[in-house]
Amino acid sequence: MKLIDVHAHLETKRFEKDLKEVVERARKKKMIVINAGVNPATNRRALEIAENPKYSDVVKVSFGMYPIDALAKEISSGEAEGFLRDVEKFDVDDEIKWIEKNKDKCVAIGEIGLDYNFEDYQTDEAREMQKKVFVKLLKLAKKIDKPVIIHSRKAELDAMEILEKEKTENVVMHCFSAKKSLIKRGVDNKWFFSVPPVITRLQHFQTLVEMVPLTQILTETDSPYLSPVAGERNEPANVSVTISEIAKIKKISEKEVAEQIWKNAEKVFGF
Repeated sequence: MKLIDVHAHLETKRFEKDLKEVVERARKKKMIVINAGVNPATNRRALEIAENPKYSDVVKVSFGMYPIDALAKEISSGEAEGFLRDVEKFDVDDEIKWIEKNKDKCVAIGEIGLDYNFEDYQTDEAREMQKKVFVKLLKLAKKIDKPVIIHSRKAELDAMEILEKEKTENVVMHCFSAKKSLIKRGVDNKWFFSVPPVITRLQHFQTLVEMVPLTQILTETDSPYLSPVAGERNEPANVSVTISEIAKIKKISEKEVAEQIWKNAEKVFGF
């Protein structure tokens, strides 16, 4: 059976020393791994990995702009003074042009979305800046006919309302942590939900799997984050952990789960 990790970050420093071994473990499980960029530097590094002959049979790429990184220019100009982390400064419109130029090299646009987790994003002004960038990226995805992988931490309702307003159809809600009513809303919109291996430790994802039809579920790892074991680095091969948990919840075989999730991935990404 084939497995899919629709969202990983193999370009991070935590994979520098053993990327070859990590990809080989995924290869042995007959996996496709979609490696997600979050800014210009990681988009290019993710593309470099996906185009490397050592990895290209396993690793694909999605080009993204993490909400925080997308506002780097505004933050540096003082419009979001006191921001909590260093981010790379870049021009959103320039990066959109680069993504469009390289559209045939990616399978999706993501991760993109909204993030209200940090104190600096509690103002209406900061949130409006994020929303404007998000809309630009959704319009880009529609223009180049790519699915979107959505980050919506503590901003789920706003993200969903924007997706609906923009009539975005081919949607993957990554690591979706909202209440049941919003899960149902996403299901009704025919969107997909990607489930990480941390499902073994978080009741929320177990509940999400109970609520969402298997035909709308995908698997992800968000490697190196969201490990099934607290404190350990996550990696794509751990998708098998998620498959096992989904099978228990749905009361069907792991083979049935894996086969349906692969069909879902084919539908979303056109493999």
